[in-house]
This record gives sequence, C-alpha cells and structure tokens, in this order.
Amino acid sequence: MPMQQDKTPAVSVLMGVRYRRADTVMLQRAVESILNQTFSDFELLICAGGSSAEACCLLDSLALSDSRIRLVRGENLPEDLAGKLNTCLDHAKGELIARMDDDDFSHPERFERQVSFLLNHGDIAFVGCSVSFLTDGVQTGTKVFPEYPQVRDFYFTQPFVHPTLMFRRSVLTATGGYSTGKHQVLCEDYDLLLRLYTMGHSGANLQDILFDYTVSLNNRKMKHRWNEAVTRWNRFKDLNLLPRALPYVIKPLAVGLIPRSLLARIKKWR
Repeated sequence: MPMQQDKTPAVSVLMGVRYRRADTVMLQRAVESILNQTFSDFELLICAGGSSAEACCLLDSLALSDSRIRLVRGENLPEDLAGKLNTCLDHAKGELIARMDDDDFSHPERFERQVSFLLNHGDIAFVGCSVSFLTDGVQTGTKVFPEYPQVRDFYFTQPFVHPTLMFRRSVLTATGGYSTGKHQVLCEDYDLLLRLYTMGHSGANLQDILFDYTVSLNNRKMKHRWNEAVTRWNRFKDLNLLPRALPYVIKPLAVGLIPRSLLARIKKWR
C-alpha cells in the first residue's frame, strides 16, 4: 500500500513532462516504476505543461490513486525542461532530490540503493547508476559509468545519465537550480553538473544497472550542438581547463557535421 503523505518525505522526485503522444503506455510505465520502488518514503512532483490531453488524464487518474503524486499546476507554467524542474524543486519537501523522465524505467531498488549510498558517503553530492539502453522499446545495450567521475570524464561525453540522479537538496539549491538560458537548452544537465564540480562537489555512479534509459537516434539540430559548445566553453573556462580542453568544446559541432545516416550507425554500434 502507498504511504500517506502526512509527514515530510525523505525524497522528492522531479518529473518535467512534455508527453505529446496519445498512447500513454510509456508514461504510465515510467510513473509506476517510481510508485513501485522498494523505498517508499518519497513524493513525486510532476509538472506536465504542454502534454497531450491523454497524458494529463492519465496523470490525474494516477494522482487520485496514490497520494505520493503531486501534480504541479498553475498559470504560466514553463514548458521547457529546466523551468519545469525548477518549478518542481520550488515545491519539493524532501532533503534528497531524485530525477525521473517520462519515457524511462527505474528498477524497483534504485531509490533504496541510492539513499543508502548517500547516507554512507557524506562527501558525495549526488549519485547515479549504470543503465540499459532502450530504442523503440528494445534493449540495445548497457553501459557502466565511472564509479567516481572526475572533471576529465566530462571531456568527451557526460559520465552520468541525468534522470538516474539523486542529489542532496542543499547542494542542488546552492547552485540556484537549473539554468534556463537559451544556451542551456538540451544541455541543462551538463551545465548543472559542471557547476556543481566547479563549486567543489562531486558525484558517483552505482555500478549496477538500475535504470532503463530510452534513447533516440534522431540527430540533434545544429543550434542545440551550438548550445552544448557554448556551455562547454563557459564551464571549462570556470574550471580553468582552457585552452587544453578546447578540442572538446568544438566536439559537438564536429559531430554535427557527420552525415545523419553514418551518425545513426555509430550510435547503434555504441
């Protein structure tokens, strides 16, 4: 039975949802994977502005059936992910802040394992985990991320999967939350994590696969690759990594010049 929210939860889960499909199977699967966690002392905050009528109807029904779900409503709610996550964070009550996306799946023991890790590792600001990759509902591979990523691990690609993360609320709020500037669109997580490292914090990854992560083979638009390059420049500059890290600043732009068919084959291979 789901717990009744008559006390402050230990964990607040942030979901910024923009689910546009009429078929709500993946959204329901994602939410239920949180509700079925072995660690039950949490609240699930969902901001779903811009979602389909079918998605909103499903979320209303799920919220009525489980008091741990809190739908964040109001006028002029943001439609970008960073804005939605910040709005959920403003309403959060827990001392630990977990992430979840609307097309992924958290294994039942994810929260239990992450809460235990943070309780036993006071020097770690946030923790993720290894993942299996899903494309069109089919498992396409797995990845074990570095256990204790260093700044150098951010050079080529991010050593964390954003929706797997659980943060200490104190360090997350100390950063001011997610950046909502135009150059952080689709790289708000990369920006946030490097700002945390700049502040002297660091993260870890549980080595077990506790998350199924949905990936798309669609190529990013060049404007979003430019956003990543600008974000890399700014964050690497703050970390005094320039000019030696300059090749990694322009890496997103170089990848954008690869023909889409070839890039899709490379992603499938990886």
